[in-house]
Amino acid sequence: MSDAQLTLHYKIAQARDEADTEFRPRAERALSKWPVRTSELGIAGLSCQVIEPSEDKPHSTMLYFFGGGFTTGSPENDLPITAALASLGSMRVIAPRYGLSPEHPFPIAIEQSFEVYRALSEMYPLTVCGESAGGGLTVAVLQKTIAAKLPLPKRIALLSPWCDLRETANVESEGVDDPLLDADSLRFYAAAYLNGASADHPSASPLLATFNTGWPETLLTTGSRDRLRHAVQALALKIVAGGSQCDVIDVPNMPHVFEAYDENPEALETLKRIAEFLRP
Repeated sequence: MSDAQLTLHYKIAQARDEADTEFRPRAERALSKWPVRTSELGIAGLSCQVIEPSEDKPHSTMLYFFGGGFTTGSPENDLPITAALASLGSMRVIAPRYGLSPEHPFPIAIEQSFEVYRALSEMYPLTVCGESAGGGLTVAVLQKTIAAKLPLPKRIALLSPWCDLRETANVESEGVDDPLLDADSLRFYAAAYLNGASADHPSASPLLATFNTGWPETLLTTGSRDRLRHAVQALALKIVAGGSQCDVIDVPNMPHVFEAYDENPEALETLKRIAEFLRP
């Protein structure tokens, strides 16, 4: 392994440790607050975390893709979101442990996640949700679903989706005061994930894909301090231009994926709106 590769792996290991340390107490609070139970299930060869209401029979099933720039993150780190949605919406939430980069570079996460979607779509009517990188992953998976002529979910919710990995997206976000996501981190995550592939590929930057009539009804969330806000708004415009319904919750003074931070009152209010939107 070259010095550059060693440096990359060291930085990513450090970033993963930092993310786990930050979100572990948030996950513990979420499991204490929301009456849910968690378990593991293998689907299409991939381990998935299942989050279900502990006091209710789930009324629907949601496929959920966690965030973390395709290099960090886990279903556990997203429990502040998934536990809340499972409880608020009486939903079974299934969160695949898709492969992270650089060990699993583009497009492995998309291919793994698509196979999970394919398997689940044969068993349940689905809704789909994802945050940040998981939001972009959702869009890429559904584009593959269209190409494979498989049934699409009726509704999807994307929280600050990272759907444009091109450098121009960073330029457009200059001057945004986002305390949770900086431009250098986006460049680092994108390079590790793409591993030499072009960010202009519509699976890598699914904002560049085509959104025709038939795209699921979509709810997007962002905030005025979200570094990805420009791309989120661009995605909404493309979905609407393609003939489908898309609503945007744009919360003043909120940063990237503010829903994961329970100290923000706006987080709970937005999660309630997402659960209501996804409820059958």
